[in-house]
Amino acid sequence: MASRLAFIGFGEAGQYMSEGLIRQAGAEVAVWDILFADAERAPKLLAKAKAIGARAAGSAADAMTGAEIVFSGVTTDQSLVAATQCAPDLPRGAIYLDLNSTSPGKKQQVAQVIETAGGHMVEAAVMDLVPPHAHKVPLLLAGPQAKPVAELLTALGMRAEALDGSIGKASTIKMCRSVFMKGLSAIMLECVMAADTAGATEEILASINKTYPGIDWTQAFTRTLAGTSIHAGRRAGEMKEVAATLEELGVTPLMSLATSARLQDAADSGLRSIAEANPPQTLDDVLANVRVARARQAKAAE
Repeated sequence: MASRLAFIGFGEAGQYMSEGLIRQAGAEVAVWDILFADAERAPKLLAKAKAIGARAAGSAADAMTGAEIVFSGVTTDQSLVAATQCAPDLPRGAIYLDLNSTSPGKKQQVAQVIETAGGHMVEAAVMDLVPPHAHKVPLLLAGPQAKPVAELLTALGMRAEALDGSIGKASTIKMCRSVFMKGLSAIMLECVMAADTAGATEEILASINKTYPGIDWTQAFTRTLAGTSIHAGRRAGEMKEVAATLEELGVTPLMSLATSARLQDAADSGLRSIAEANPPQTLDDVLANVRVARARQAKAAE
């Protein structure tokens, strides 16, 4: 089933999902990212689009021309901005699929913008890491058009489940899950930072393995923190949306805000650039990168 699709935002999710849809579903995909106008960062993104067979558009409106489904995968703080900019040019009858990790309240604001302009918005909660699954990453959909859109996505080889309920239902589930998932990564990071400084990493991991047998905790720490090294900044922003969700639910987001702070500190230390230059394969590699980042951060603070 060939379809014309557009991705607004060509970050990790946009790249992996569009590549899968092009290569496995034969979809025609146009992509647009605000960084296409950035002289330093655009060449790498444009080269990626060319490599996977996506058309790099000259604007959001250009990308959406003739699209049946518009996927919005921007940074969390830009989801409403993107919707506001896209709404006037959304093709008649097209679906605006918001993939962004934002609070239910923000999803509802996006829906209002899209629907006021005559479009149809469906929220999508991405329920696993995108890279290993590409376009087959599990999605939860919510909104009046969730069921027919789930059928469209399934026909493209995607894994989409429609929920009963209005806009906000899927993001509520996603945000509550993130309290645990991203909270765990922050706890792991803080734990090994302290353990490494104390020279007790092996002993602490051995103790955790005894307390919670059946899980290779060294492998779990390695896999989790390798991803956190690259995505700490984005995840810190997402945890602010988690905090907003908890506040909407009447729950004080003590741990969510702490998670955001720990992840933001990792991002501010420059860990991402160090990890990209030295991709970690083992926990020792992760710790070596963290040491370099912390040392640079301390020197900059002097």
